[in-house]
Amino acid sequence: NDVQFFEAARALAERMLSESGKTNEEKITYLYRTVLSRKPDAEELKIVNKAFEKQRTLYMSKPEAAKNVVETGESKPKRPVSDIEIAAWTMIANMVLNLDETLTKQ
Repeated sequence: NDVQFFEAARALAERMLSESGKTNEEKITYLYRTVLSRKPDAEELKIVNKAFEKQRTLYMSKPEAAKNVVETGESKPKRPVSDIEIAAWTMIANMVLNLDETLTKQ
């Protein structure tokens, strides 16, 4: 993805972290409602939550990589939580933004 698309994913992740609930399930539901105008089903919740945990573990072991994700692009990050959390949720937002269901295909 290009830089602007990645920045959009980060901004969406920051918005989700500021406006959604406290649990991962509430955050994922917020993300789905915002992007797809529907709630995720149980299997989607499980898959996306597992993907988030994998990303968070990755960025916990590489905090400099998390900082790079957060600081990509020209827009200034809001940093509502740690760079590790923002980076992991940015990757999840990016994943949802790239779903076939999200993209218009002809």
